[in-house]
Amino acid sequence: MLYARRRRFSIEASLTATLAALCCLSTAKADPPPMPAPAETESSPVLPKGTAEAAHAALERRVEIFTRALTRNPGAPDDYSAVRWNTPICLLVVGLSAENASTVSARVSQISTSAGAPLARAPCQPNFIIVATADPGQILDAWYARAKGLFGDATPAQIREFLESSRSRPVRIWYNIDRGRKAGMRNGHFVPSTTQADSSVFLGNAVFDFLSVFAIIDTHRTEHAALNQVADYLAMIGLTDVDLEADLGGAPSILRLFSPTQDGGPSGLSNWDTAFLKALYQSNQASRTQRFEIEQRVNQGISR
Repeated sequence: MLYARRRRFSIEASLTATLAALCCLSTAKADPPPMPAPAETESSPVLPKGTAEAAHAALERRVEIFTRALTRNPGAPDDYSAVRWNTPICLLVVGLSAENASTVSARVSQISTSAGAPLARAPCQPNFIIVATADPGQILDAWYARAKGLFGDATPAQIREFLESSRSRPVRIWYNIDRGRKAGMRNGHFVPSTTQADSSVFLGNAVFDFLSVFAIIDTHRTEHAALNQVADYLAMIGLTDVDLEADLGGAPSILRLFSPTQDGGPSGLSNWDTAFLKALYQSNQASRTQRFEIEQRVNQGISR
């Protein structure tokens, strides 16, 4: 997944009004069906037959593949931090009916809070924007024309590649990521700062932080998904820098919602998804072994 770095991103009131107007014109009948939320049942993964040791090793391998797929930083070494929200999240949902927008916002906020991601108090400047539309291309073109900082400091070639390669996706996601923040430890607590922190074999310097995220829902391609499913999917892709093409290693996940092999899709976040999000936001970003820590926490979370 392409993303840009370091440039702060904001939405002016006039742009918000323009987006809302565009969405309302193109999505008057485009809300996802308000199906009742299915009962959330989470079964334990089917483990290969054999000894307890072999089964445990197989599960650990699946967790490793799943975790690595969700914490990849394109172009960065594996010991760099996984990306997450350190800046409080301020949600904005447009293009849906007021009731459905409220439902999506409440669900994403609930998942964020449960994971440990920070939420901003209202009023706040939106930095996680969700737009539902029947014409994503029109919305992106109009938005970008009015907000040249939409894609951060990405190059025209990167922006063009994103616009073209994501054209067929039910949900498009773009991350603006700050790679410039530095981290240190003080009295056992993580302390982000703008100054250079002392590095070591165990502690890194760069802590990757979301500056802003926007997701564009193509309502034509998501019409068969229930609103609660879409909300959970948005939370999962909005709280972590995920490559939607990554191999999840057979792990159950809401990320499979729009997979062509799924019949109806997952009902919501799986126990693997929940365990991962909590592990990501509870892990030590300054540690060079953060991914290993996340894997251990996911193992513990799905084994309960």
